[in-house]
Amino acid sequence: MISYSNRIRAVCFAGLCLFPLLLGSVQAQSNSSDDGLPPYEDELLRLVSIMGSLEFLHPLCGRQPRGVWRDQMTNLLEAEEPVPARRARIMATYNKAFALLEQVYNTCTPAAQAILLRYETEAIELTRIMATKYRPVQPVPAETPAEGASEEAAAITMPAQ
Repeated sequence: MISYSNRIRAVCFAGLCLFPLLLGSVQAQSNSSDDGLPPYEDELLRLVSIMGSLEFLHPLCGRQPRGVWRDQMTNLLEAEEPVPARRARIMATYNKAFALLEQVYNTCTPAAQAILLRYETEAIELTRIMATKYRPVQPVPAETPAEGASEEAAAITMPAQ
């Protein structure tokens, strides 16, 4: 039987793996704000901060080897293709979260485990919100008349009254 924390970790990991793929297609279709940032920037930065925290906490608490979340961060940056200033801001957010926890924890304490669980849960929720709220809308193709049918026959007509 899979424990609750393993299930959360698996869902969070899967969501973070798939989210960059969604963002890549959304980025081309979304309306950017006046400052040129995508509409999901705040949520993305929070998710990036959580990823930096998880990169530190998972190995500390023996849950995953170092580098798993860094690799996810690399995938996210590749999908986003940010301009240099935005890339620097995203990386700074990730590194700051990692460094902050590195200064506070040198062993996996109950408090570190509580933060880990809280961040995993928040990452799942953020990923779900972002994937739902910013999912690209697929255009519905216009129907074309069947081959050989006239335009008049394909048109909808109102019954005579």
